[in-house]
Amino acid sequence: MLYLLFALFFSTCIFVTFKYFNRFRIGLLPAITMNYVIASAFGYLSCRETGTMVSMLQQPWMLMAILAGLTFILTFVVFALSTQKVGVAMTVVSGKMSIVLSVAVGFLLLAEPFNLIKMLGIAAALLAFYLSNYGREKVQSSRKYLFLPVLLFLSTGANDILMKLSGVYYPHRDAMQFLAATFFTSFIIGVLLTVYKMLRSSLKISWKDILAGTLLGFLNWYSTYFFIKGLFVLPISLFIPVFNAALVFIAAVSGYFFFNEKLSRINRVGVLLAVLAIVVIAFS
Repeated sequence: MLYLLFALFFSTCIFVTFKYFNRFRIGLLPAITMNYVIASAFGYLSCRETGTMVSMLQQPWMLMAILAGLTFILTFVVFALSTQKVGVAMTVVSGKMSIVLSVAVGFLLLAEPFNLIKMLGIAAALLAFYLSNYGREKVQSSRKYLFLPVLLFLSTGANDILMKLSGVYYPHRDAMQFLAATFFTSFIIGVLLTVYKMLRSSLKISWKDILAGTLLGFLNWYSTYFFIKGLFVLPISLFIPVFNAALVFIAAVSGYFFFNEKLSRINRVGVLLAVLAIVVIAFS
């Protein structure tokens, strides 16, 4: 249970940290890039079989880790933007609803069991996604950011699917080594994007960006670490739904009380339905 609580704590700290990026004028891309330096370093040091970079590049799962690294940094950038522009509650709900995509891939590609209860859970999740975002254009200053929850839904789903497939096709891989390679790939992509923006615009990197990225990397690694450790201790059918449902609830409460995010009655119904849908899908 401690692993679950720690995973929830560090995951909550991540979206709270993103919420304050605007206030302290933190450069999003430099901070996220620095975050992956720290996260990949923690991952490499946590490997059971550290090896060399050359040996890691020769691993059969390396291509999948590279693809995961691409979706990881995309998801993190979208998550940060959505947290700032759309709100904590809607961002977390949108991300956690991606369980629908991983369930669909499990059914279509991996022949996992599919039943009426799971179908009802998916229908409830899609309805929850709609209700939780209903009328947000009236609350936010501009409609142009409403695509962010949808993009987050898709990118988080891609993350979950790649992690799921890596475990299916490479069951004997070192999970920490795979994560380290994924985080390092995200770092390389972040560096390339940062250099490109520095050359094409007036982007500058400050010490605030470095410090914020270091904090974010610490939080990112330990949220992932305790999540994975929790999966080894608790049944996955218990850990996943409790974690996702609890995080959605925490996001809604913290957004309301700490960031003055207003939710309509329909939005609240959507959040509660999201919690219910996650539990139903996982336990079915």
